[in-house]
Amino acid sequence: MIENAGPRAAGVYRRRIRLITAPGAVRAGLEDTAHSMRLVLSHDGMCVTGIDAGFPRIPLTTCPGAAEPLRELVGLPLASYPERRLANIDPRLHCTHLYHLALLALAHARRDGRRQYDVEVPFDRAAPVWASLHRNGVLLHRWQVWDGTIRAPAELAGRPVLQGFARWAGTHFDAEAFEAAMVLHNGIFVSGAGHRSMARPRSPRAADFPELLGACYSYQPVRVQQGVYHPDSPRDTTPPDVPLLADLE
Repeated sequence: MIENAGPRAAGVYRRRIRLITAPGAVRAGLEDTAHSMRLVLSHDGMCVTGIDAGFPRIPLTTCPGAAEPLRELVGLPLASYPERRLANIDPRLHCTHLYHLALLALAHARRDGRRQYDVEVPFDRAAPVWASLHRNGVLLHRWQVWDGTIRAPAELAGRPVLQGFARWAGTHFDAEAFEAAMVLHNGIFVSGAGHRSMARPRSPRAADFPELLGACYSYQPVRVQQGVYHPDSPRDTTPPDVPLLADLE
């Protein structure tokens, strides 16, 4: 999670997630404006047996430590993307993005082949914008969002797109559409902070962003004083052909 001071940026936030089935495992990757993460989720066909994570590009020096709490998922049964918080697991103690990727890998372990999600959200929120989600190149969700609310399409108008999203989306969409909707929801959430990620941060230290205290792994009180932002982490994802997850095939 990133929050930087500065003017609103022009451009487009893009996030790509790729899930690839392998024998007894799922290889997964996530890349966007400020993050590039990989993981391998191993399983025995019934339950998770192991998770290994990698961090090619991260915003904070403390982010790699988030691989350790991810081991809480070992032993969980393979299941669809959860509509509610998993019992006894607090996602705030995890890396927000890596945890989301692990849940997607957990769901993909029950499928064959590969799946790719692509999120596109304009940075500038001075007016309503259209946010879209493609799965394997096919448009699944396209929402006009403004001030934390979906304005269009008509059947979703007035629904919250940030806080409280999962509570209504879990009953509105079927399992496959819900998973895709959660990917778009998370992309919209991250882009709201990322619209300033290309600007100069007001401080390189995580501790100087008290509004984020407790929000994720790196912002837990026990380690927030150690976190330092990598100045070269953000990249411009505006061009539609920007290479994302080029190493994960």
